[in-house]
Amino acid sequence: MSKRFVYGILTLALFFRVVALSSYPFGFTPDEASFGYDAYSLIKTGKDQWGQSFPLVLKSFGDFKSPLLAYLSMPFVWIFGLTKSATRLPNALIGTAAVYATYLFVKKMFEQKKISFGNLRIEDIVLLLMAISPWHIMMSRGAFEANLTTLFMPLGMYFFLKGFSDIKSMNISAILFGLNLFTYHSAKLVTPLVLLLAIFLFRDKLSFKKYFVSFGIFLVFVLLTVYTFTLGAGARVADVSIFSGALVDAARVRIPLIEGGMNPIWARLLHNKYETIVVRFLNNYFDYFSFKFLFASGPAEGTYGMIPGRGVLFFAELPLLLGAIFYYWKKKFTRMELLVLFWLLIAPVPAALTVGRGYAANRATTMLPVLYIFLGLGAHFWQGKIKNKEKLALNMFSVILAISFIGFVVEYVKPSTLREQQMLSGRLEVAQWLAESLTDRPILVSRNLSEPQIYIAFANSWDPRDYQENSKSWDY
Repeated sequence: MSKRFVYGILTLALFFRVVALSSYPFGFTPDEASFGYDAYSLIKTGKDQWGQSFPLVLKSFGDFKSPLLAYLSMPFVWIFGLTKSATRLPNALIGTAAVYATYLFVKKMFEQKKISFGNLRIEDIVLLLMAISPWHIMMSRGAFEANLTTLFMPLGMYFFLKGFSDIKSMNISAILFGLNLFTYHSAKLVTPLVLLLAIFLFRDKLSFKKYFVSFGIFLVFVLLTVYTFTLGAGARVADVSIFSGALVDAARVRIPLIEGGMNPIWARLLHNKYETIVVRFLNNYFDYFSFKFLFASGPAEGTYGMIPGRGVLFFAELPLLLGAIFYYWKKKFTRMELLVLFWLLIAPVPAALTVGRGYAANRATTMLPVLYIFLGLGAHFWQGKIKNKEKLALNMFSVILAISFIGFVVEYVKPSTLREQQMLSGRLEVAQWLAESLTDRPILVSRNLSEPQIYIAFANSWDPRDYQENSKSWDY
């Protein structure tokens, strides 16, 4: 398609990611406030809110967040001040850039092969679908670090492919993949696995001698990532791991069976912590490919700006998903198609290894860009099945997709008590009112209100030096 089409879709993507950031999503979570305040603290002192100088891990509330979003937020907080919009704007712009990065990756990936539907090439289809993706729009509108990987992963792959003929591009790719390790916990596992397969598949185009600088760059990031596990990142992984409590859960099933007369050995063989872990993993993993998550109900919670009860894809995209399955079922894979499939299948693994309410869209964002590439391949599959009716099919699909998107936008901006509660709407506003109205009196706030100190710090632009001194006596 023409550059006008690409620029038009990118403008659409930007509009729906940056407009009214202070109002939507509803509320403002402690995590968002923490990223904003950490950026503010780093600007003022070169230290995070806990007094750590340019940390590789943000202690935050004891959940040891990846730090890249805070660093990327620094220029925005410096220019616009410590506000809700300034804190959310970096991710909104990154989300828009992610749409274009995925477009570039797909265009590069299939530059030697015509993959299209009608007059739309696969990169145009992916560009459009991702630009209006409910999942990606919702993840892009808050200060949600999980969304960063939707930019760094496909952009890293784009420069990786360019790197076959340009060493500088391969170095850029190594940097982008390295930075992706510091976007979100899930990326720490998915990034090296996808990259290793890419290296294996294209080993005939790569040599250590030629690309040793690139390998060295990425290795430095890997070693730094491993080091972060000694700084608290490992504790966070352990806290949410499916291994946690597996022995107790297995015992709950096994003991009644033994009391009912079952041989203890058989009971232990059938119900043990390993069996519990496998069942947990499989249930979690397939959740992310379920009709319920993709189309019917979506995420199980309204945090991260999501809409519980709405699938992460439109129902109109179901034929594309089925087409993609048929596409892979009936043909031999090219190297690029195998890489896409592997990326899609491996992406939910980190989410499946964690406990929680299930269907956690933030934990599975590494699959988001490649899911739309998968749908693009599905569109191409149907091209061969509806010859001479492509234009009609495309027009019908466009109308249905437009109606679906309008429905999503209306639902997203519609007031929702549930989503406001889950995004802790009103907490920041109360802190701002206190900052403006009760300047001469001490204020006591219950810690049962979910990390209230970060709202107080954010609303008051609390001097980070004073905050850091006080935080020494706090413990998470």
